[in-house]
Order: sequence, then C-alpha cells, then structure tokens
Amino acid sequence: MPSRRDPSDMPERAMVAYRAIAGSSRLIALRFLLDHPESTVADIAEATGVSLASARVSLTDLEQAGYVSADVEGQRNGRTVRYSVNRGAFVDDLGVLWSWMVR
Repeated sequence: MPSRRDPSDMPERAMVAYRAIAGSSRLIALRFLLDHPESTVADIAEATGVSLASARVSLTDLEQAGYVSADVEGQRNGRTVRYSVNRGAFVDDLGVLWSWMVR
C-alpha cells in the first residue's frame, strides 16, 4: 500500500507554490504574465476573461508570494502598474513542490 503524504510536512515554499497554482485566477494570471510581461491588471482581465477584481486580488497574492513584481512601489492609486513574473522564484518553488510530491 502506498504511503500517505502528510500535508503538514510540506515545506513552506512548496505550500506557497501550491497555493499559487491551486487558484484558477492566480494560475491564469501567472500563465498570461509569463507570455506577456509588463501587463496591467486591465490587460490580464481583458485577455483572460478573469474579472478585474479577481485579477487584482490574484496579483496581490502573487506579489506577496514573491512570484510577481510591479514596476511601481508604494502608493498605486491612479497609477498604471505593470506586472512581470519573477520566473526564478516561481520555478525554484515549483521545484520544491515537485520534490516533495515525488519523494
């Protein structure tokens, strides 16, 4: 009988990667930004069909995870913000997740 994985032993960065790809809006935003760096929230929403609010929340979550960066720091109200994927951080954490999954 195969051993059962205990999610509580998942490394923290693996959990961050899992959460990033488990939510469809976050996954869609990441996929779009990988192909279209320097896109705005409106660009993502319009091209993917995700609502503006969902795109905005997804980008906030992905920024907090360290997978997305914005070209504007500090107050953003009324400013056009362009987002790009921090590919290295994302790939590294996906590697940690994969290693945990297949160990």
